[in-house]
Amino acid sequence: MICLHCGRSVPDDALTCDGCGTFLGKYSGSAYSETGVRAIRQGRVSASQETIPSQNKGSREYGDYGLSPLPVDAQAVKPRRAPAGKVTPAKKTGASKPHSSRGVPVNAYGRAPTVTRRKSHSRTKRRGHFNWMRFGVILTILSIVVAGSYFVYVKNSDAGQRQTARTNVLSTNETMLALAANAKDVLVQTEREALLKEWNQPSPQSYWLVGQDYLDVGDLQNAILSFRIADILDPENYDGLILLANAYELSDENDKAEEQYLHLANTVSTFRSEAYTALIRMYQEQERGPEAADMMLLAYNNTDKETFRLQRKDYIPLTPQINLKAGRYQINKIAETISLTSPQGYDIYYTTDDEALLPQEGILAEDGRIVPVEGAINIRAVCVSGDLVSDPMKVSYTFFFVSPPAPKCNLAPGTYKSLRQITLRAGDLEDVAKKELAEMEENYVYYYTIDGSTPTEDSPIYDGTPIVMPAGSVTLKAICVNEFGKMSAVMEYGYKFNVKPGLLTVYEESDTFSSFTLSKTTMDEFKQTFGSPTSELETTYLQSTAQAQHLTYPWGYAVFLKISNEWQLYRIEMTSSIATAPRGLSFTSTESGITGAFKDFGQPESKSGNRGLYYKHPTIGQVVVQEDGSRIVRYQCNTAISKMWYLEFYLSGDQVQKIVHYSMP
Repeated sequence: MICLHCGRSVPDDALTCDGCGTFLGKYSGSAYSETGVRAIRQGRVSASQETIPSQNKGSREYGDYGLSPLPVDAQAVKPRRAPAGKVTPAKKTGASKPHSSRGVPVNAYGRAPTVTRRKSHSRTKRRGHFNWMRFGVILTILSIVVAGSYFVYVKNSDAGQRQTARTNVLSTNETMLALAANAKDVLVQTEREALLKEWNQPSPQSYWLVGQDYLDVGDLQNAILSFRIADILDPENYDGLILLANAYELSDENDKAEEQYLHLANTVSTFRSEAYTALIRMYQEQERGPEAADMMLLAYNNTDKETFRLQRKDYIPLTPQINLKAGRYQINKIAETISLTSPQGYDIYYTTDDEALLPQEGILAEDGRIVPVEGAINIRAVCVSGDLVSDPMKVSYTFFFVSPPAPKCNLAPGTYKSLRQITLRAGDLEDVAKKELAEMEENYVYYYTIDGSTPTEDSPIYDGTPIVMPAGSVTLKAICVNEFGKMSAVMEYGYKFNVKPGLLTVYEESDTFSSFTLSKTTMDEFKQTFGSPTSELETTYLQSTAQAQHLTYPWGYAVFLKISNEWQLYRIEMTSSIATAPRGLSFTSTESGITGAFKDFGQPESKSGNRGLYYKHPTIGQVVVQEDGSRIVRYQCNTAISKMWYLEFYLSGDQVQKIVHYSMP
């Protein structure tokens, strides 16, 4: 039989075509011989009885083409057509239209069940015009996607940010860097903010990384530019600034490198050690030894790393050593000198001035010895080797000399009916051997007073001659000074000698001149008595703020102060007699005559020539020797209105040259 699908001849009992694989089934003649459900489903037989074939052999029906092979010329027979203008509706039958692509033969004479299929529309393929609008839309979308992807790449990716940072670095110059760093000039803040906004598009870390990339390939200038931009955007980045300082060093800009290292060590982080290490290395390479040593000490103090201390210990001279440990010492019981030594034999400079700088302001210990002086002192010393200076040695001492005991006398204090003479001797000193005490006493010097004042080294010296005591109440005071200048406590004994005649009284407020009185005589009264002055002018008087007038006369001058709207006499100085002085004294009086007019205990002169007449402050009488050898007999007292009055007799030889009488305001 013939395969309806491909036209190949196949055996009658074949189920499928050998050429195309179409299922054929079994048939006899031009009709299927197989029956049953399977044949019905495959459309080979109808479920009803076989239809009687048409007797019209001259025309072929639609189904004839699918049942038997035809001659070639018979296949050219044209199918029947409906009359023109008249459409014959198709008869409703159960037969299906043959579908050659399925390879299933159709029985035109039988009736098969209708197969329901989804209606499909076949589209005729045809060529049309190119849609440029659609192409443009697609191209625009692709451009937006690409641009967005690039923006995301640049904004978020590390490689993109580095690329942007690298572009900014290559377009940067010194003017831009100066503008970015100028935060104070308000006139350029708009330009500065725009520049910083542009620089801030990539992260500051990108600039640090780009700078490191440049540094790795040896492009020092661009590396420095990148680091400087990063420093402006991300200041005080320790690791980044270390790279900047390294770049400066590699480009032989050591001053800038040192500035960066110091900024790191002193400001950014005082605890990290990298900047200290770099500075120490730089100072050593530049032979700046003292600065290297100072930096080692600073690094050790700030980082607490033992390596810096050990490095410094091996680098600078060792500290000086001293033979006497700190403490309190009696000078006469220790060695005469303090000894300083250098373990390495270097020069030693020392000072006892707490404000002095070592070694510049120190004293060179040529033999290493320091003579101790009395008092509390701090000794500082350093060893010096070239320009390297050791750590200072500091030790504190208190040196003192033993003070002698207060002297004693042979007369116990009390009341006596006759005058006595008194001698002095050394006081007792505990825990001192007699021999040693005798040696010490040989160097004692005794000073004493009987005028009531406290003895000093300008008081009369007791030379072993008995002290003659005056009549009346007398106080004997004495001190002892040893060879080291140490002064003893004051010995003070009171006596009363009931012997007549007694001593005169001291200078008092009642001792006035016959023609005037201080603080009472007015200017008008004074002029009436002594006439008009030769000159009169305004002046100042001691520390007083009151108005003062200076009246000049041929015999001297007088000074008046305006107190409560009244001019009062406060000072008068005369070179010739114009009035009777107190107690009948005048320009013809001698020194002994003046001192004999007032109380005088008879105390001898001191070695300077001064002599105390009496002393019970503020009532004082004394003889004072001037530098030119002239002498002054001076008395002072306190008035009832609490003013100090002074009466002074100036003598040349034994002749009174001037009398001064004044009051303190």
